Amino acid sequence: MTAMGRGRGPVIDEGQVLDAVQASLRALIAAAPWPRALAAVATDVLSEPTRVLGGRLTPWALLPLGCCAAARGDWQPALRAATAAELYHAASDICDDIEDGDLVGSIQRHGVPIMLNLATALLALMHRALEPATPAEAVACRRAQDALWEGVAVAAGGQHLDLAAAGAAPLSVEDCLDIARRKGGALAEACCRAGAAFGTADPAVIERFGLLGRSIGLVGQLDNDMHDAGDGARKTDLAQRKQTVPIAVARASNAAAPLGDAVWRGGIQLAYALVHAERARAQDALEAAAAACPDPAFARTALAPLLVPRGRAPAEMPS
Repeated sequence: MTAMGRGRGPVIDEGQVLDAVQASLRALIAAAPWPRALAAVATDVLSEPTRVLGGRLTPWALLPLGCCAAARGDWQPALRAATAAELYHAASDICDDIEDGDLVGSIQRHGVPIMLNLATALLALMHRALEPATPAEAVACRRAQDALWEGVAVAAGGQHLDLAAAGAAPLSVEDCLDIARRKGGALAEACCRAGAAFGTADPAVIERFGLLGRSIGLVGQLDNDMHDAGDGARKTDLAQRKQTVPIAVARASNAAAPLGDAVWRGGIQLAYALVHAERARAQDALEAAAAACPDPAFARTALAPLLVPRGRAPAEMPS
């Protein structure tokens, strides 16, 4: 147990957590009924620098652990949820890149058919990660499975809206935010709910953690949309006229200007403002979740790292 008393150290030792999630992932892959070739591809993809086996404690793995630690003073019961969340996000990431036509990195190395099959395999492994080891875990594992599958279902709906509306007349900011909430918001909400299920059996408390995750996920999705809108050389969002806040706003307000310029002159600035507003809402959601825990001060400390940005550096204005 690495949750410590007040003033004696961090609630979560991130080095210990990273080691634990890495070991859990490797054990799952080794035990999967896969041929060696599929296990090798899975290990390769999960070892990319942005993923856990590549040495990075991702937000997706940290969300369940922080919520569980807040609810019961210990992150370790949610290790299986963190492992499942990492698989969950890797699978959704693969599908998203293929559907968007961003065929780089592992997709370029292994090809679209292999990667689509891997995404399916990772989702199946996600389910296995949450199989209870003891009868006492059965209820929490089922709740965590339900949370993640619900997240997949909602995010798939958001992805459909994203793909179907690309290139059409620009949507309103609120409609763009609805898509973003359904995508990144739903995924992060599911991860928080899955972790909280191992910390409490109270549905009202789990709901508060879910609302925190939804805000965190929306912040992450808006950040991702800003970077993709500003990176026309490697991403296809601009070319496809995706319905993200920075691109839709730029298309609606600067019709005569080159879209890439318009994105930087208005779309990204508005998206930044929305990110700051949503971070304030996430802080409020954190306070509400902490207040529902047995030790609110301890819970606040456990949850605080979840609001620290862990993605790329902020996009910079091109020269």
